[in-house]
Amino acid sequence: MSDEIGSVMMDGEEELIMPEIPIRPNNAIPVAIGILLILGAMLAGILAFGSAAVFLVDEQMRADGGFTDEQNRTFDMMKESGMATTFTILYGSMSLGLVVAGFMLIRKNPSGVKVGVAAGSIFFLANIIETVWIHLIAADYGFEATIGWTGIIMEFTCGAFCIALPLVATLIPEGRAALYRESVIMNPQEEE
Repeated sequence: MSDEIGSVMMDGEEELIMPEIPIRPNNAIPVAIGILLILGAMLAGILAFGSAAVFLVDEQMRADGGFTDEQNRTFDMMKESGMATTFTILYGSMSLGLVVAGFMLIRKNPSGVKVGVAAGSIFFLANIIETVWIHLIAADYGFEATIGWTGIIMEFTCGAFCIALPLVATLIPEGRAALYRESVIMNPQEEE
C-alpha cells in the first residue's frame, strides 16, 4: 500500500470559481445605529443646555450658590465672548441632526447616513473651535490655557466616533443591503 492518497490533475486553464453568495439584508443594523444616534442626540442636547445655562444663571443666583471667583470668571468669559451662544447653536444643531439621522436610519432611509456624518462633523468642529477660542481669550479673563494630550486625544476620538458611527451601517454588507434595498452579492473574485 502506498502513502499516496490521491492526486488531482488540473489543466493550466482550469480555475476554481467560488459561487456568488447573495447577502441577506439585516434590518437590525440600521435600526441599532439609529437608536445609538438618538441616544447621542440626547447627550448633545445636554451639552447645548449646559452652554445655554450660562444665560439662565444671573448674578443673584451665583451669589446664592456660593460660586468661587474662578467660576464667576468662567461664566463671564462664556457669556461676554459669545462662546455660550456659539456652542448652544452648534450643540443644538448637532442634536437635531442626530435625531433626524437616527429616525431616518430606523426608517431605512440611506440619507440618514449623510445627515449623521454631517451632525457628527459638527461635534468634531466644535471641539476644535472650543480649544482655539479658549486659548485666544483665556488670558483676558485671568486663566492659563494649556492643551493636554489626554484632552486632545479624547476630543478627537469622540469626534471621530461621532463621524464614523453612521458609516457603520454602510460598511457592513447586510446593513448596506437593508438601507439601499438592492441585492448585495459577495463575490470573492472581486476582493482579490
